[in-house]
Amino acid sequence: MNKIICALFLTALFTACDSGPQGIASTDSSFKTVVPNTPFVNAAEYVGTLPCADCAGIDVSLQLNKNKTYILNAVYRFASADSSSNSNKETGTWSEGNDTIYLANTNAAVARYIKTDTGLLQLDGSGNRITGPLAAMYMLHKK
Repeated sequence: MNKIICALFLTALFTACDSGPQGIASTDSSFKTVVPNTPFVNAAEYVGTLPCADCAGIDVSLQLNKNKTYILNAVYRFASADSSSNSNKETGTWSEGNDTIYLANTNAAVARYIKTDTGLLQLDGSGNRITGPLAAMYMLHKK
């Protein structure tokens, strides 16, 4: 008699486990976990103060995003207290070739930087290293 009760109990147990909770099959879509597709925003951020011909310098922040877009903020150090007219924000796309980063914006302007161990070294309009006494100041350091 005990064997029959035990066999009935095991049959009932296996039947209950097979259907999932409350008789819902485990293939029901309500059991699927949905992971939102939110890309990691920041790939790298670089900062520095670049030389300026008619001001005390240009404070630059360059954010390279993993989705190959960039945001470049530049604040010109003028004597004027109105900082809203002294700033510029640029967005666009970036690409990489060998050790060079290329920034392209909607105005079809391209800026070039060479990657170093500590940051990015800005190149001139022709893609050459900047030379002269201010050459070392064209560096954006990795934040």
